[in-house]
Parts: sequence; C-alpha cells; structure tokens
Amino acid sequence: MLITKEFLDKVGRNSPIARAAMVQAGDKGRIRALMKFLISVGSCEITLAEARALGLPIQEKKYCFMSDSITYVLLDGSTFERYKPLTNAVDLQVAHIRNGIIGIRRGDEESSDSVK
Repeated sequence: MLITKEFLDKVGRNSPIARAAMVQAGDKGRIRALMKFLISVGSCEITLAEARALGLPIQEKKYCFMSDSITYVLLDGSTFERYKPLTNAVDLQVAHIRNGIIGIRRGDEESSDSVK
C-alpha cells in the first residue's frame, strides 16, 4: 500500500485508517525480509508427501505480520541437493502455495559445535 502525504492529510495522521495503513506498509517490509532470508539460507520445493516419505518432522511457524503460517521441513545438505532450489521470492511463494510446504537447508551442526 502506498501511503502518500495527501492520504494522511485527508484521513488524519492519528486516525485508525492511517494507523492500519502504516502497519500494513511495515508488514510488507518484514515479509520481504523474511523471504530474502529464506532464499539466502537455502529453500527448495518439496511436497508434503515427499517430506512424510522421508520421515521429516513438519514444522509450522506463525509470524505476527503474516496472515498465514509457514509450513516447512529442515533438510540436511545431501537431501537438500535433491530438490529444486528456490532462488527468488515469487518461486518461494508459488512453491508454498502449490505444495503447502517448503524445504529449508538446515545449518551445519558440526561447525557450530566447534566454534564454542
């Protein structure tokens, strides 16, 4: 939502409509940042049936700035390589809508243990 000076002057800066518009505009930034994070960490397209066949725990995360929750599975490096990587925000959204789930590359536990 584009919030203009004219809109704020018309409805009043402290009105409930203006406050709701500013919250919604801020949420877009948070959602964009979350998608960039998921792409940078490594996300892939996987189906619920494939996740269940691999015996992976299916997790769900609800963020306050999103209307729906994100359903995902964490994959180790070798399993992650078997699936199509998601390299942009559109592919990420389409994969989640189509399959109801996305795969996220799990961090390397061994390297985090050695950094103590």
